[in-house]
Amino acid sequence: MLLDQLLRPFGYLAIRHPYKWIVDWLYPAILMLFTMILLYLSGTISATTKAGGVLSLVLSFVQSLPGFYIAALAAIATFGRADIDSVLPEPTPKIKIVFRGAENLVGLTRRRFLAMLFAFLTGESIALILFSIFLVSYGESIFSLNYGGHGIGVVVGGLLVSLLFLMLYQMILATFWGLYYLGYKLHE
Repeated sequence: MLLDQLLRPFGYLAIRHPYKWIVDWLYPAILMLFTMILLYLSGTISATTKAGGVLSLVLSFVQSLPGFYIAALAAIATFGRADIDSVLPEPTPKIKIVFRGAENLVGLTRRRFLAMLFAFLTGESIALILFSIFLVSYGESIFSLNYGGHGIGVVVGGLLVSLLFLMLYQMILATFWGLYYLGYKLHE
């Protein structure tokens, strides 16, 4: 039960909407693949984890974001307009809620959607910070791993860097989606 509550900010990923997977997974995966191809062609994948490398720059950028996301979450939670509590128009994003043992598919209001989005962004930015610190600290050791004469570290390190870029692009695109909703859709 406690673990479920701690992981609840990532419940945003369970929202059902016909186009949400594009923002959450397709575009971030395309950007991650493009980035990894560029890093591979330039021969700098293993250099991304070194001090002063790309991941250090990503870390310095991402470190400031949780505070902004929490401020946005607080603003959304206390926003005083009544229309923010009306259900979003079709196609309405929905979330599965278990109430008294029964599963229900509930349409989201703007407030609930934005609260879930910014809770997710806060959680993902914290996870990204911790993951970046791990890769900056241990990346060189990971990339130098050998198993039976095979450079398995390059594969493992490449997969970890790919995962980090996938999370980074997912966070950036979800941020822009949240800004779109806050800046434009909220006022319709």
